[in-house]
Amino acid sequence: MPVDRNVKNYGAGMKVRLAAMSGWFPGLSNVEMVEQIAAYGYSAFENLGAGKWADKEAVKAKCEELGVKPGAISGGGTINGDGPVNLGNHAQFEAQVREAIRNAKALGSTCLVGLSGALRERLSLERQMDNLVLAGKRVAPMLEDAGITLVFEMLNTLRSHPGYFLVYSDQGADLVDRIGSPNVKLLFDVFHQQISEGSVIDNLSKFSAEIGHYHFADNPGRHEPGTGELNYRNIFKAIAATGYTGIVSAEFSLTPNCTSDDVMRIMADCATW
Repeated sequence: MPVDRNVKNYGAGMKVRLAAMSGWFPGLSNVEMVEQIAAYGYSAFENLGAGKWADKEAVKAKCEELGVKPGAISGGGTINGDGPVNLGNHAQFEAQVREAIRNAKALGSTCLVGLSGALRERLSLERQMDNLVLAGKRVAPMLEDAGITLVFEMLNTLRSHPGYFLVYSDQGADLVDRIGSPNVKLLFDVFHQQISEGSVIDNLSKFSAEIGHYHFADNPGRHEPGTGELNYRNIFKAIAATGYTGIVSAEFSLTPNCTSDDVMRIMADCATW
């Protein structure tokens, strides 16, 4: 399908910079997707796999033309496997981050997602945190030189990712504070943190200095706002109140009757007050 330039400019009044998911626009090329979200008045998109796109440079050029910013891309580590909580994984983690920095520069992204890896049964939690701190310190200088931020993602283990190491906001904040680099932060995923600990607004406010990127979805179901229990207008207001000016990225699948136009309207409505 061609780009529809006659869509409503839903995003014009948004108070936070929401990123649409690139996959919501089937039939469009990646460059056309950028044009489509710009037509909706949005200024960001996200696809964690975009660092591997063959047309990164063309996407970057179109983004620069239209004032659109690519969100985070995959940076290194893993969810279920052997990640940087293992000291023996650090060389591999460094290599992953180096490659991700190259990909981010080609795409125009300034944010990488880092994953801690799974818990290691024979190591104490304290030793695993020490290892994760060392991994962050190891890659911090290259991130600072590149002007790119690595955000370690916290994930829920109650429903989605049993065995993952980095779960709670206070745990993540301790990690970031101990690494001590302005280019290593947290990814606060509202969906995951609602499941893990609740008190979403309290926690994102308390740990705002350590947060460098956001993901969001409603809960339960991991679909668009309005399908679950979370009040996203209040959550977006709270994010704005912290002074955060970065990208707040959608990360969810659409319910069967929700169209791409529907979700762009729904999200913009939550972010406009």
